[in-house]
This record gives sequence, C-alpha cells and structure tokens, in this order.
Amino acid sequence: MIQHLHRIILVAALALLAGACSKEDGKAAAGGSLAPQATPKQAGEKLFRERCLECHKIDGKGGVVGPDLTGIAAKRSRAFLEQVIREPSKTYPGTVMPPGDNFSAQQINQLVDYLSGLR
Repeated sequence: MIQHLHRIILVAALALLAGACSKEDGKAAAGGSLAPQATPKQAGEKLFRERCLECHKIDGKGGVVGPDLTGIAAKRSRAFLEQVIREPSKTYPGTVMPPGDNFSAQQINQLVDYLSGLR
C-alpha cells in the first residue's frame, strides 16, 4: 500500500512539474515572459529618439536645429535618407549634422526603416 501511495505521489509530482514547464515554454513562445524582439522599424524609432530627436522634430516633438522630418517618406526615397544619414555634408554642404560614421550599418538601416514609415 505504501509503495502504491509513493507511485501516486511521484506521478502527481511529475505531472505538476511537466505542466509548469509547458506553461513557461508557452509563455516564451507567445512572447509572455520574454521580451519580444523589436522590429527594425521599432529599433530605428528608439535610436532616432535617443540620438536624433535633439535636433530634428517629428509631429511637433523634438529640436529645431535640423529640419522637421514629419512626413519625410512622402518626399524622399530610402536611398536619399540613407545617404543623408551616412554623409550629410555631401547632400547638404555646410550642414552641422554629424556624419553617420558613429552608426553601424544595421543602425542606419533601422533609422531608414523608421524614417521610411513617416508618411
């Protein structure tokens, strides 16, 4: 009888343990307990807010040193935006905007993804 009781307890404990593991796996798969990966556009927006918003304005928020970029995607191509970020003085001689050499290629793509969505 005691052996039978031990088996029941063992099976119940294993079932609880298995249930707990599958719930955690489900959360991770659904993005519950793990932070979801940011899309390139979201990463670009975060980067823009951290490093560009001091000078540029979007939707009434930001600096006034650089141009207002609200709706920039309706006016400029991805290639143009990338060129201005990489080498602003080639497009706008005399600009005070620093060159994009402090951005990685991935960060430039993320910024362009974000700016390309501003219509």
